[in-house]
Amino acid sequence: MTDNTIAFKTGSDEETSYNFQIQPVYAVPLDGANLVLRGIIPIQGVQPGTVLPPGIPNPTPNSDLEWGIGDSVVQAFYAPTPTGNVAFGYGAQVSLPTHTNGSLKGAGWGAGPAAVVFGQTGDLSWGAVLAHMWGEDGFNTTILQPILSYGLGAGWYFGYNNVISYNWNSSNSNEAWTVPIGLMVGRTIVTNEESGTAMDLNAGYYVLDRAPDGAADRQFKFGISFFF
Repeated sequence: MTDNTIAFKTGSDEETSYNFQIQPVYAVPLDGANLVLRGIIPIQGVQPGTVLPPGIPNPTPNSDLEWGIGDSVVQAFYAPTPTGNVAFGYGAQVSLPTHTNGSLKGAGWGAGPAAVVFGQTGDLSWGAVLAHMWGEDGFNTTILQPILSYGLGAGWYFGYNNVISYNWNSSNSNEAWTVPIGLMVGRTIVTNEESGTAMDLNAGYYVLDRAPDGAADRQFKFGISFFF
């Protein structure tokens, strides 16, 4: 799957910045559970002063967009086989210093706990990812990713899917938060009923209600997922 963000008015020159994430997910069957592995590989184009998710200032000294790969994250969740409409998992995440230049650095080497929960009630599907990362240079950030979708029929849905973050190193509590507010719309298309393969397309628009200096004031997000 991919999770892509175009952020408007970022940095000192209020330029547009880009964050394209490749997020492969794979489940390893265990006895009475699954080990769910998820990777996050960010491809970024950022402007000086931009705040990189989840809340890291970009120290680039020039005004041109810097393109490259940021620090990658690997998450592992132990997920017991669900017995009802709610599934959950808990585990850990690690950050790998895969950044191609200093302006795209996030946590560098880092690690922390992570948890995930998903459920469904009628046409409402809900879930969340909660994680914390400690990393190099005092990196200390918590993220919460609420995921809500309400089915409209024929595979269509609307809802919310974005990352709320808190930077524990910020001296100003208002600037420590990054809180996007908005909605998304999407559709899941079954490509092969026998094999259960499907494709999901979604897009959303968000306004940042709270954000650090240099962060965007608006976001356009879109995602493409394939299920096998």
